[in-house]
Amino acid sequence: MKFIANQPIVLASQSPRRQELLRSLGIDFEVVPSQKDEPHPAAFHTAMGYVIECAAQKAREVAKKHKDSVVIGSDTIVVLDGEILLKPKTKEEAQTYLRKLSGKTHDVITSITVVHGASELSFHELAKVTFYDLPEDWIEAYTATDDPYDKAGAYGIQTASGIFVKKIDGDYNTVVGLPLASLTQKLSLAGYIRLEKSRIEC
Repeated sequence: MKFIANQPIVLASQSPRRQELLRSLGIDFEVVPSQKDEPHPAAFHTAMGYVIECAAQKAREVAKKHKDSVVIGSDTIVVLDGEILLKPKTKEEAQTYLRKLSGKTHDVITSITVVHGASELSFHELAKVTFYDLPEDWIEAYTATDDPYDKAGAYGIQTASGIFVKKIDGDYNTVVGLPLASLTQKLSLAGYIRLEKSRIEC
């Protein structure tokens, strides 16, 4: 099953996980990460408002230089009891995040903004993730690796820290960082992509 892009596609993200997911559709696309600094969460009343703005900002910034392309911006956050857990800057911060998440259920929200010329489409997906109780030596061993530091909430469900996850309520790919099923539906309905016709005549 392969899709074809009707217009040039640009992914405004340097995330290899998002690139891999989008590549699974079979479409050609260019990777152009946004260079603009993300806003600070304190400027927003809600976590949802923050993640929506982050995704929109990425897409809009890249779209200014790629006016004929369909630009996809995405942002993912981890939210526990209303607190946004961003990418940890230090080992201590990563360990603090994981101790907070241990044995609890948190929200993972991925927001998508698609910009094409004057047209803009935004949507989001939310998944609830429940962690096992994490032994302290597991937290220490994991945060001694490089893995936590480019991931919201200090973990990646698709990496070694996936063993922390007891249950997911929602789309797995939302937690990875790109809700591919809903994105594919919306790109198709907007006419930006189409299914490649089979070469086998029925």
